Amino acid sequence: MKKSAVTYHIIGGGVSGLACAWFLKDKNADVIVYEAKSKLGGRAYSYDDEKTGKRLDNAVHVIIGANKFMSSFVNKDEWEYTKYFVDTEYYTLDTSLVKNKDILYKAFCNMSPDNIDRKIKRTIAKLLFPYTKSQRKIWFSKQDISQRIINVLACKADAIKLNSKLKKIKSKDNKAISLEFDDYEVDLGHNDKVILALDNNSCTEFVSVNPLQHSPIVNITYFTSQTIFLPKGASFVAQKTGLADFVFVNDGMITAVISDYQADGKNLNDLAIKIWKEIDAIRGVDSAFMPEYKISYHPKATIRQDTISNLLRPKNAKTEYSNVFIAGDWTMQNYPCCMEVAVKSAQRAVKTALKSK
Repeated sequence: MKKSAVTYHIIGGGVSGLACAWFLKDKNADVIVYEAKSKLGGRAYSYDDEKTGKRLDNAVHVIIGANKFMSSFVNKDEWEYTKYFVDTEYYTLDTSLVKNKDILYKAFCNMSPDNIDRKIKRTIAKLLFPYTKSQRKIWFSKQDISQRIINVLACKADAIKLNSKLKKIKSKDNKAISLEFDDYEVDLGHNDKVILALDNNSCTEFVSVNPLQHSPIVNITYFTSQTIFLPKGASFVAQKTGLADFVFVNDGMITAVISDYQADGKNLNDLAIKIWKEIDAIRGVDSAFMPEYKISYHPKATIRQDTISNLLRPKNAKTEYSNVFIAGDWTMQNYPCCMEVAVKSAQRAVKTALKSK
């Protein structure tokens, strides 16, 4: 580490935390990232699955051409254009974004479009909705989210401390003076600053922010011995009817995404059977058997993005401590929760911290 007058202590090694380190790289400051787990990424990471012996993403992560920062990680030849919306009940297929905007709203916000706050819908329409040809481009992770994005973002930090779970912020006169972790404590210098890039639940333990309700999501990946073909050779489709919202294919894998699925103790294996039947219907086949599969259930994938929850979100990056700030997609009022917004929150937190005294 270089010796600087100020050190930024970033708590959380997800997209927002690593983006904070990215934006601080040229600010003549030391940047340390503390991550509670043994790996970086937060809600976006790749891992080696022991059961299947395959490299997997914890979920399918999508970048659209309208995402200015995240799209810089995608090469020109890796973009795909918005594919097909499939209705297996009437066997129709179309590509209209306008007609199917509710499907896109649900994908952005992980909840029923009828319940999404209108201000968030307006933000999606104005800033993120893919109007132009270049904005309509799609990239989705193919078991490479860590090596593609997370590890690249991480290289901007001066130091990364894994397995470092924050236990307590000690303060004096409304200013944080030390950070207490499981096995050690860090005393803060007079000019040091802290950015909490944590999920909402974790953040409530350390600063005064409102606890928010969350929406779950399910990803089911099927491992096939042969390449699976979707309508017209598409690599992904959206489903108008049924449980699965999107289906993605990648070599010998096919992944279905089921947004806002309330498991409530239900057998997720039964869900996997139903989803495979839906995939058969999309493909127009009747499989002799269902392949091996892997279920990833995230009960608190994103905060609820209805009007009540939106009003309870923070209005800025400040906290009750003059040298502690917050980042994370959930901190951005009137925005959907996604990687691009996590980056926007990092930009705001860094800008606020730099201006603070």
